[in-house]
Amino acid sequence: MTRDEAKVGTRVRALVVVSDVPKGTAGVIDEDFGRGVMVAWDLPGRPLPRDDFDKERELHFLERAE
Repeated sequence: MTRDEAKVGTRVRALVVVSDVPKGTAGVIDEDFGRGVMVAWDLPGRPLPRDDFDKERELHFLERAE
């Protein structure tokens, strides 16, 4: 994912295991805090776990999900 694609409301998919989030899990960017973005993951049975991604170093862990 590029910085230009990393916008609030964009659906994404994890390309790697992130914390306790399995590879392939979908989510949505729900916050942009300048140097990074926050993703709320779609995980049944878990109340919206969130992870942040640095725009310079970590966006390659995500891809756009349609």
